[in-house]
Amino acid sequence: MKNNGRSFVFGFAAFLLLLVGNTPSFSQQALSGDVKEQIATIQSLIDQNGGKWIAGETSLSNLSMDEWLMRVGLNFKSLNAPPLPELSAVTPPVSLDWRNSNGNYVTPPKNQKKCGSCWAFALTGGLESYVMLTQNKPGADLDLSEQVMLSCSGVGSCNGGTLDADYLKSTGLPPDSFYPYTAANGTCSTAAAGWQKATYKIGAWGSVSKKLATIKAALVKYGPLPTAFMVYEDFMHYKSGIYAYTTGKKLGGHAVLLVGYNDEEQYFIVKNSWDTGWGENGFFKIAYSEMNTVVNFGLSTIGFQTKNAKDSTDAGFNEDMAWKRAAPLFGPLLQWKQ
Repeated sequence: MKNNGRSFVFGFAAFLLLLVGNTPSFSQQALSGDVKEQIATIQSLIDQNGGKWIAGETSLSNLSMDEWLMRVGLNFKSLNAPPLPELSAVTPPVSLDWRNSNGNYVTPPKNQKKCGSCWAFALTGGLESYVMLTQNKPGADLDLSEQVMLSCSGVGSCNGGTLDADYLKSTGLPPDSFYPYTAANGTCSTAAAGWQKATYKIGAWGSVSKKLATIKAALVKYGPLPTAFMVYEDFMHYKSGIYAYTTGKKLGGHAVLLVGYNDEEQYFIVKNSWDTGWGENGFFKIAYSEMNTVVNFGLSTIGFQTKNAKDSTDAGFNEDMAWKRAAPLFGPLLQWKQ
């Protein structure tokens, strides 16, 4: 009886060792060493864990920890917004990229610099895409003012903010020329006179639940979506590929603009606000699986509509036009729509 017990214990221990040996190794301790050593450590762990991304020296790699912390700045809180309607009827295609969907409906990545205004850039980028979609102007030279969002909206500051789009509905944002970005809180009175008459607005906005199918459907129906996730140190050294958390400590919440996805390779396509010297010319891919890790991708996702569902049966921007713009990606789904 004792021998059987010992056999069970040793067998179970061996099983645990085997299990641990086949489990990806992740460390949430702060990265150590100089930049080259940090990158080498990250890349080694990526390779060890079968990752699909490349770590390398980016425009942020050589910044201090304090400067890294200034590149994040989302304050997570419950959003006072109803869910976006009519998503259950959408059957998403296998892939979508609003940068190449019968035209480009995504403006170039910008640079928030040393200010925790990522929330303002995500909201502004979402509005820019919304304007191009609703006005059917792909590739338009549209640059709206993040500084007005930062200085006038009351939604946040350089110390962080939220993905609350009420200001985009009530007031909107003017072209950047009325108040160019300063990477400081600023004051609304500094904006050029008459900016309120030159604003672009949304009709309504709503929340999107943190479910893969729902986020994809919202992206198809409503266009690019402001969203958020938790940033860790290894992300600062992201060069290319499909990001998945590997190592390093948490830096904080970060807001970005979701612009596409790919089912075959299981990733989202995202526009960041750290300029074009970081990542894939300012964009990045992130694995679907990061919705369910410490990264928590998809937190606080929202989308914009032209009209509120209670005011019109046509909720969202012109759906038929949106479907036709993505025709090459949708294929037979267009026939189903008609």
